[in-house]
Amino acid sequence: MTTAAPLQGDTLLLSITRRLLSLSSPADLCHEGLRFLAHELRADLAMLHVQREGDVFTLAASVGEHPKLTLHEVQLLTPRWRELLLAGEWHSQPLPNDSWEGPEELGYVHLGARHLVCFGLHSGERLVGYVGLLFRDPRPELGTLGVLGTLGALWGTLLDRLSAQAALNAREAMLRSVTDNGTDLVTVLDAGGVITYQSASSVRMVGFTVNEMLSRDVFGFIHEDDRAHVSEIFAALVAEPGATRDVTFRFAHRAGHHVWVECRGRNLLADPDVRGVVVHTRDVTEQQRTRARLEQRVQDLSLMHAASQALARATDVESVVNDVVKLIRARLRQEYVRVLRVDEEGVTTVVNAEEDDLPGALHPSSAVRLLPGQGLVGACVASGETVLVNDVLADERYVPLYAQVRSELVVPLWVGGRVWGALNVESTTPGAFGDEDRRALETVAAQIGAGLATVLLLDELRRSHHDLEGAYDETIEGWARALDFRDQETEGHSQRVTELTVRLARRMGLGEETLVHVRRGALLHDIGKMGIPDHVLRKPGPLTGEEWGVMRRHPGMAMELLSPIRFLAPALEIPYAHHEKWDGSGYPRGLRGEEIPLAARIFAVVDVWDALRSDRPYRPAWSAERARAHIEAGAGSHFDREVVRVFLSVLAGGDGT
Repeated sequence: MTTAAPLQGDTLLLSITRRLLSLSSPADLCHEGLRFLAHELRADLAMLHVQREGDVFTLAASVGEHPKLTLHEVQLLTPRWRELLLAGEWHSQPLPNDSWEGPEELGYVHLGARHLVCFGLHSGERLVGYVGLLFRDPRPELGTLGVLGTLGALWGTLLDRLSAQAALNAREAMLRSVTDNGTDLVTVLDAGGVITYQSASSVRMVGFTVNEMLSRDVFGFIHEDDRAHVSEIFAALVAEPGATRDVTFRFAHRAGHHVWVECRGRNLLADPDVRGVVVHTRDVTEQQRTRARLEQRVQDLSLMHAASQALARATDVESVVNDVVKLIRARLRQEYVRVLRVDEEGVTTVVNAEEDDLPGALHPSSAVRLLPGQGLVGACVASGETVLVNDVLADERYVPLYAQVRSELVVPLWVGGRVWGALNVESTTPGAFGDEDRRALETVAAQIGAGLATVLLLDELRRSHHDLEGAYDETIEGWARALDFRDQETEGHSQRVTELTVRLARRMGLGEETLVHVRRGALLHDIGKMGIPDHVLRKPGPLTGEEWGVMRRHPGMAMELLSPIRFLAPALEIPYAHHEKWDGSGYPRGLRGEEIPLAARIFAVVDVWDALRSDRPYRPAWSAERARAHIEAGAGSHFDREVVRVFLSVLAGGDGT
């Protein structure tokens, strides 16, 4: 297979969807679509099965070769797999895998596979097929490819519709054969494109009678944007006797609009019974609309996916607003996008101030102040509902913010059960927005609201933290006492190790300012145990291997809990690193030697000392002599030798217990 780097995320979704939409038959959709996906993901083998009946699926397409591939031509899905695939779930897993439920000889391991990616192709509530991608090497990175469920829905819908269309085409082919290759509309043209024959079905398809079309130039009925292309195809057809050409374009309707038609022309100019180009035409307007809707859906999904990623990175109101505004401009190709906020008095102002740089702005963004109920934005905020106006000049509520605007779409932004503001998109084109745009932007507005709720909560937490900063030492001590109360076997442990750690750190030359942070870190060293279940934390006996795995997560939990608190940043060394060991065998990061912060190295000795000198349900406290011998034995492996030396001198001087 090729070594090209695989696409990821929405890039893969857009790429494969464009490829699928370019295919016009179920066979091409299976073979070419599978070949394209296998190439993008560098799969060694790929199979696409389609439903034959019930739970029986047959191989419709494959990529790659293997002598045992024929064993997989017919597959019987288990009810569990069928339910998972129909639910839109996809699987990326190493092989061999215990989840395989079929016969051993049908296992993918026999095809040389080390990794499997599988997802269903479904149309509505029906599973029409599934795709299996096999890799000879482990591919753990494919486990993050979260768009395969969406791809399966799009692919399955296309396959279902094209299969239905193919069945319809087959029936039409039979009718064309019966009626001497006739179709919905039959036209005969001379070499110059003049209509010499027209079937009576023209009235139904394009509104014109036979007499209105006879002797007229056919190119006069073709949309001006398609005329040059159709003319080129027709010229090539006329130049090749007996040749056949297909072309799709827009044809004028007598009512003033255009319909999409698919034409097949055959050059019979040399046939004395015809002496013309015979064109069979059918109306494909609905198919074109379906294609457009699918493309719009892909665009909407891409926008929503990108918006969710951008909002996950946002840290404040401005970043939430500016990131999503940029996405809407780029994905929907709409330039005039504003986010407005409502204050306590109901006055609406603009959040994204860079709007001042856009052409046609009638007022600087900082000067825009809409009173309660004023403009379409005010109407949206007052009602809490989307406002869509495709001719703003005919709406008396409209307040112009840009010159030449003709359409406006305003969606409320809900945060915490109230309207926080509005997402406003305007266009210079009349009728620019439809229901699809409204639904897409309502979804994005909901994402913005969720993002705003998060950052506003963080802002509130930051403000609360600032207000309480004067009392944080008392709070820290309260946390430590609460931990000791919960973990009864270590009651008083936090206060004891804190006092001894500060004495040892002072003996080792740490300054008073640093000792403040050492004290806080020692008090909070076990704060991560707040996330440890009681059945593990308070178990009256030795922990199992699995329970130790849970217990060893508490340094990371401490970091996650405390890192957002700015004033505790210098104190995080002890909670995060006090279980690291001098020889690199500790956790959570496996630090070695002086990679371990000095404060954590100091605390590690004191922590073990206090644990050994305290009673446990499963053992009594060790004697001072036995605990001292254990500390000395750990110097150079568990502990820093210099810290152990100073610690023992502290004990000898009567500073320890």
